[in-house]
Amino acid sequence: MSSLQVYLMAIGANLTFSTASLFFSIFSKRFSPVWMGTVKVSLAMIAFLIAMGLSGQTGPVPWSALTLLFISGLGGLCGGDIFLFKAYTTLGAGRTLVMFSFEPLFLGIYGYFFLGQVFTVNQFLAVICMVVCIYIFMLERMKLHGSWDLKSFVWAFTGILLDVVGVMLTRSAFEIAPHLETFQVNVIRCAGALVGFLIVAPKIFVQFPKDIWKFTSRDKIIIIGASVGGCFLSLALYLAALKHAHVGTLSAIAITGPVWVAMLESVYFRKWPNRYLVGAFVFFLLGFYLMVIH
Repeated sequence: MSSLQVYLMAIGANLTFSTASLFFSIFSKRFSPVWMGTVKVSLAMIAFLIAMGLSGQTGPVPWSALTLLFISGLGGLCGGDIFLFKAYTTLGAGRTLVMFSFEPLFLGIYGYFFLGQVFTVNQFLAVICMVVCIYIFMLERMKLHGSWDLKSFVWAFTGILLDVVGVMLTRSAFEIAPHLETFQVNVIRCAGALVGFLIVAPKIFVQFPKDIWKFTSRDKIIIIGASVGGCFLSLALYLAALKHAHVGTLSAIAITGPVWVAMLESVYFRKWPNRYLVGAFVFFLLGFYLMVIH
């Protein structure tokens, strides 16, 4: 697989996830982050099982890789999504996804120590730009609400950290068993996430089908489309890229997500970005430039 194909997959994964995030934030406010996470992973699990059966992507999985993938789903897809969706309800999808700019730092360090990949000075400078982004968003919360709203940022960073751990464990599983296929890996990860949601809120598994059944046709299409696109399609593309890509550069492509979802939020809510968001994006773009130049 060429580098161009790998990074086009990563861009596609980020665009589908960021588009779905707009609707994840809406339904998380309407119901709860745990409800939204359970629905997303449940519908994606069905899609992955169908895709795995049709593609024939099955085979033996070493216990070590199986364990890593299961924990990766439990932590990243369950725990990570719960905290991420909680941040969505207060900060909004666009601002929360900008904070994912810290992911390259964690993944870059991981790649340096465990995969023998390079971590440059420019990447450290990029992190400084991302810190400025977060400060601007916190200043915005202070001006609007009279509070720094630290808990929302803690939720976002916790979600990001758990997601990063999930990515690291998944990449480690690929290192142990390079023959693993994308759909097979995602089925295991979704299984881990569903066990987590079952422990956290078992009643939701009975309740959410009833809730969706009461939806209007438009809402049913949105929730199914967001879950399948934002979890099934985005994970399929992202893990296919993760199997071959430089993890630091791969995570830097996350720039496409917040930029795209910020535009979508402006159109969907018919509201122009304010000066805080514009200022944050200036530093965000500078950080991205520093992240990817060699």
